[in-house]
Amino acid sequence: MQSELVIAIISGLITLAASSLIAVYQARTEFRKLTKQLEQTYTTSLFDKRLEVYPVLFKALNQFNHRIEYGSPHKQQLIEFQHHYDDWISTHAILLTPTTAQIVWGYHNYLIDTLEQYHDSSIPLEQWIEIRNIQIVIGKFLRAEIGVFDTTAAGIPELEKPYVKRILDKLQHSSQKIRSRFGY
Repeated sequence: MQSELVIAIISGLITLAASSLIAVYQARTEFRKLTKQLEQTYTTSLFDKRLEVYPVLFKALNQFNHRIEYGSPHKQQLIEFQHHYDDWISTHAILLTPTTAQIVWGYHNYLIDTLEQYHDSSIPLEQWIEIRNIQIVIGKFLRAEIGVFDTTAAGIPELEKPYVKRILDKLQHSSQKIRSRFGY
């Protein structure tokens, strides 16, 4: 009878240990699952917020580039742009990845330096070209962060049609003229 009691106690301890290990394993698995769901929710929220605010900066950069490309921009326009840019940074720079933050904050400092350097004189064309080119790169960073470059389009245009090829060739030629004008 004593051996039966020992066997029962050992069986009970083994069952208790196995149940405990299973419970711990299930708890860890559930915790990992909840952590992953929380990370996914956070990532989705962050992406949605970036999708909301990045186009605002992209638009501002693009509009200022148009001023540079289509005419003779004035220093006052750069000062106004810098105020809008700094406003955007103050509100939304917290959403930037480290890489994009580096270029966005670097450009912030660049604008300050440029306006200080040309405080008493007009900004030369070469400087305007550099401003435009930097802004194009910032726009590419913003687009990359929200997946514009990596996301597969819903449909693929037919580029092999003869009339499409003629249009693309003409656009490419014009694009090369613009890029060469701005050294880009």
